[in-house]
Amino acid sequence: MTKQDFMDKYRALCASTYDWAQDAARLDRAMELVRVTLTTDRAPWNHNGECVTLAWRAIGGKGKPTRKALRALPDRA
Repeated sequence: MTKQDFMDKYRALCASTYDWAQDAARLDRAMELVRVTLTTDRAPWNHNGECVTLAWRAIGGKGKPTRKALRALPDRA
């Protein structure tokens, strides 16, 4: 359960759920905001939403996927 696992699952869920995510450039920009939020003190990405929760649970997360919990994920296994 790593940051990359979460981002991979979240990307896949966005691509299969949202029309805007069919545009690869737009999805790439959105995922960059996720990366910045998970790896820095900045928070340009809103971590509330159905796909966030589904991705969190898919990687074994429990409870609400808070910014603190997402940032606490290890960088690599």
